[in-house]
Amino acid sequence: MSRALALVTIFVCACSTGHSSQNGPDSATIDSASTAIDSSPDQIDAPPDQIDAPPGTPDAKLTIDAAPGAPDAKPAADANTCPVQPCTLSPECGCAANLTCDIDPSDLVGNVCRAINSPGKETNTCGSFSECDHGYVCLGDGTNNACKKYCATNTDCAQPRGQCVVQIIDANSAPIPGAVTCSSNCDPTASAAAYCPANWKCGIFTATFGGTDHDIADCTPAGTGVHGTTCVDDSTCGAQTLCTTVNAAQKCRRICKVTADCAGLTGTTCLQFSPQIIIGGSGYGVCGP
Repeated sequence: MSRALALVTIFVCACSTGHSSQNGPDSATIDSASTAIDSSPDQIDAPPDQIDAPPGTPDAKLTIDAAPGAPDAKPAADANTCPVQPCTLSPECGCAANLTCDIDPSDLVGNVCRAINSPGKETNTCGSFSECDHGYVCLGDGTNNACKKYCATNTDCAQPRGQCVVQIIDANSAPIPGAVTCSSNCDPTASAAAYCPANWKCGIFTATFGGTDHDIADCTPAGTGVHGTTCVDDSTCGAQTLCTTVNAAQKCRRICKVTADCAGLTGTTCLQFSPQIIIGGSGYGVCGP
């Protein structure tokens, strides 16, 4: 049985001092649609939560940091050793110790050395480039942004679930060369979303990177819906749940691993996606009906 996943698009936002959203790379968002579950027992038609080429690949648009800490256009003394001038994103090289390499927010073309006003990492939200640490970029929609780690291979990402498949795109939806970030190592079944910012949750998506689909876990702001709550889309649902449709009933349902039961949820079993969604070696589904 085929699986139809909803498109997940990630943007790099170029933030000014606030959270205004402009096209460009500095923050990224994931638009997750509801996941449809086939009415046949234990089979879920999951709309592939596909990430456009920048976050997995998530598509990214940047936000511009116009405040102190805006990118420093001058390369460091060792910049000539970098394969890309004036600096490279991953592995990082070419910038002074107090600066980091990032996408140039002025035009989203090329890289620059920028200031670090706050050393944000995966568990931090951000409003501009300079609020993320060495090797990180601020991705989001201009309102809900988080720091994401630049990467070159999966080994640069936290394991077992992190994958180097979130491609950042420019304002014309074209991939920015070398601008790829890690998906999250968060566990969609965990009540506490480690690796995510406070009040965010760990969701399930499909990232398209290099022409190949990759099932990934990633962080999004959590809704308030619990298991059994009627939902419009996944933004309605809270931690550990996914907006899914089973037998025409669209609800937030507890995410489960297919090898485990749905303890505490009487009358439910772990319905697996078809084909399976496998992240970090584990197959995932939802507790239904």
